[in-house]
Amino acid sequence: MMTHTKTFGSPIKINLRAANSCSPGEYISSEDLEQRIGLQKGWSEYNTGVLSRQWATIGETVHVLGAKVLEEALIQAKIQAQDLDLLLFAGASFDHPVPHNACLIKQKLVKSTGPLFPCFDIDGTCLSFLHALDIAHLYLQYRGLKRVAIVCVELPSSGLNPADPKTYTLFGDAAVAVILEASENEGYLPSPAYIVNDADGARLAMVPCGGLQNRGIDHATPLESFYFQMNGRQLLTMTMRLLDDFVQNHTQQTGWNLSEYDYIIPHQASKIGNEMFMQRYGLREEQVLNTLAERGNCVAASIPLGLVQLWQEGKLKPDTKVLLIGSAAGLSIGALGLVF
Repeated sequence: MMTHTKTFGSPIKINLRAANSCSPGEYISSEDLEQRIGLQKGWSEYNTGVLSRQWATIGETVHVLGAKVLEEALIQAKIQAQDLDLLLFAGASFDHPVPHNACLIKQKLVKSTGPLFPCFDIDGTCLSFLHALDIAHLYLQYRGLKRVAIVCVELPSSGLNPADPKTYTLFGDAAVAVILEASENEGYLPSPAYIVNDADGARLAMVPCGGLQNRGIDHATPLESFYFQMNGRQLLTMTMRLLDDFVQNHTQQTGWNLSEYDYIIPHQASKIGNEMFMQRYGLREEQVLNTLAERGNCVAASIPLGLVQLWQEGKLKPDTKVLLIGSAAGLSIGALGLVF
């Protein structure tokens, strides 16, 4: 049954009712991958910064893992699926082009004719969770909904080319679910998401086959067209060129400098990207969450993995300021602040 709070007026707080993650499949060390594709020992750590990652096994699909991680979050929150008002899926991975992930997750979770709350997908590649979080805030603060779940499942391992070691050793799989609840006096106040896009970078990261432009049914389609392709050097160059103006504008919008946040959760794009970001703005190691070495780049799941970590460690206390920030294929840069 859909529940409602006030529809308009001053923004209400958002309570992070539950935050859960699960690691699909098998633990795979970089040494294992290096042996598998003939790389020198230590190559992955040196070039990508990744020591280990989880890769899903057969049967661990997007909607199966999505239902699992959300069910565990519902248990954390001590509520049932019918207590939700909206389900959002955030991510670039999908089991089928049609139907969308959210409805398949809901079907598996509910298992019968059940609650009629809406559900839909949001794909902004690596910034999908930021987009979904911003939309959830709007629904909770201004559309009168009481409770929204966001599920993010990314399984990039199935689309990686062993002949491209810089992507093959970089990415990991992950599943995350959060449940947000409108609250009069408990939780955080969010800043509006600030996201910019430079369309010159639109084709610097892509999977050429699988859409209407190239379905891949021609027998002459090159095998590499089915795999993820990325011009990492050019993406990093463009991102760093845009970053100073982006940070300055975001600071003007929110009134907070990067140094004033207690925790910064960046998208785990790459080792060199993380290092350049911290050095450029003089950020402290204890201030910036870095999950790249243990999890790899988990696409849209990287940022919420950091949020789950802070929540589980009890670090999201009153007056704590958290910044979610990252880049995405397209090329986009985005940030969203949470003040608890």
